Amino acid sequence: MRSISLLLLTTSLLFPIVSSANQTPVWKPKSGDFKQKYDWLKTSSGEWLKGDLITLYDEDIEFDSDEFGIQTIDIDDVAELYTKGKQSIRLNDGTVLTGKLVIQDKLLTLTNGQEKQQIAVNNLLSIASANGNERDYWDGEINLGTNFRRGNSEQSDYTLSGEAQRRTATTRLSGEFVSNFSERVSQDTGKKEQTTNDQRLSTSFDWFFSPKTFIRVADYEYFADELGNINNRHTLGFGVGYEVLDTGNFVWEVSAGPSYQSTRYITVEAGEDDKETSGVLNLGTAVQWDITKDIEFDADYQVKIVSEEAGEYIHRLKAGFEVDLIGDFDLDLTFYLDRIENPKPTDTSTPDKNDYRFVVSLGYEF
Repeated sequence: MRSISLLLLTTSLLFPIVSSANQTPVWKPKSGDFKQKYDWLKTSSGEWLKGDLITLYDEDIEFDSDEFGIQTIDIDDVAELYTKGKQSIRLNDGTVLTGKLVIQDKLLTLTNGQEKQQIAVNNLLSIASANGNERDYWDGEINLGTNFRRGNSEQSDYTLSGEAQRRTATTRLSGEFVSNFSERVSQDTGKKEQTTNDQRLSTSFDWFFSPKTFIRVADYEYFADELGNINNRHTLGFGVGYEVLDTGNFVWEVSAGPSYQSTRYITVEAGEDDKETSGVLNLGTAVQWDITKDIEFDADYQVKIVSEEAGEYIHRLKAGFEVDLIGDFDLDLTFYLDRIENPKPTDTSTPDKNDYRFVVSLGYEF
């Protein structure tokens, strides 16, 4: 009997230990951490990220993880979220509110002083920082692509591009810069000659007055192409845009509006003016498709309808894939097409209508 009693006593002491060993511990940040220097995000798979909440836009949260860099996470995959400071949120009905955020069980709790409000997550349109730190409103990317060819031919190609956005709960300021330069060594003369030399800078400012409609308050583009006989071309206008479709991982929007364009040419035929001005009807469409968690497809097509002397139709297409690599680095595969229906002749020749290229570049997100 003493043996049986001893066995029962030992079993009763060991059972809680075995049971607890078989249970998966549930980890979460210490409560004090929620009040300190990090934002915390828990995914639906149970993983925690600490860092900085950048923004919520088009149902995607951008989160700058201290360990993994900038991550894009669908709002439906967020189980919990705790912000260290105030955020500005915009709801589907246009209401803008400010406070610290907590998301749990698809419910957002907004705290501003002693006031608390609870809002369903599916009523959220956007989130932006409200801490007064200008840096929190910005994100962007810098890309560099190069190609060197040696042997029977000697050629070097360089592409430098960058883009940045400033987002608040109701506005979006976007800017993009692309510069292409190529040169080769002539087999006849042995001297270097340029084969590409162009630059483009574009910027726009959008104000969202409803979940799907925005006013393009200002839209500006600068373009120069030495081999295309364009010393400089300035286009300034405004417009309106509409989000046609948004399924979470696929967004399609269109825009239209009037502009004014001024073009200065490098050389022209005898008796021709080297400057042209024209009214513009600008039409555009853009698509963003998150194919997988790490692969994104973007396409942006613009056509400017101008006078015949200024080119008649000016097309621009940018389309490509962005593949996440490590941390804040990604691989970009981008196709560019520029077409002028009626290019301005020089004093010796007429530039080609089409200019297209395919660029492989390494990008860094910030």
